Amino acid sequence: MRSWSMEVDATDANQRIRSFVLVTVPGALVAWHIGFEIGAFDTVAYQRVFSVFVVSTVVLLATFVAAADGTHSSAVRRFALATPLLYLVVDLLFLDESPIVSKVLGIAVIATLPYALWVAARLMGVAYFELSRRDQIAVVVSIVVIGAGGLYVGANHDRFVTCSDFERAGDYLPENCRP
Repeated sequence: MRSWSMEVDATDANQRIRSFVLVTVPGALVAWHIGFEIGAFDTVAYQRVFSVFVVSTVVLLATFVAAADGTHSSAVRRFALATPLLYLVVDLLFLDESPIVSKVLGIAVIATLPYALWVAARLMGVAYFELSRRDQIAVVVSIVVIGAGGLYVGANHDRFVTCSDFERAGDYLPENCRP
């Protein structure tokens, strides 16, 4: 059985830094935006949900393409990657009839995002698992801390941005910006 990961020499300093940045930057950007939106609006914006949908769907399709080359992917893994697709189908079929199911699936979409990013990184040849344990932990801690920072800044947005900043960006106004 073949691995999804390309062979990369993660002991080389340049490759080590490249792998760290290639994994941490996208993960941290997503974590920041999700944290900020939850902090400021108590929800995750549809753009983020659609972004997760796109990433997960492309990675899901890649598991079928990889299967033609002999790379195995279990049904459980594919189901995890299909969660955002399931969310959209349930939302489309039932619209607002089942807010509890919609909320649970929404949480599942966000919960499966790290896995989708992990699989995407493996397919793109990012050598996360060839990094030292210390560097792997540094990646995860960096993403979690930046996500927590986004949550804090979102919850305390009035200390960092003005209500007119939200308006200029064409964004929704948080509750404490309403007249």
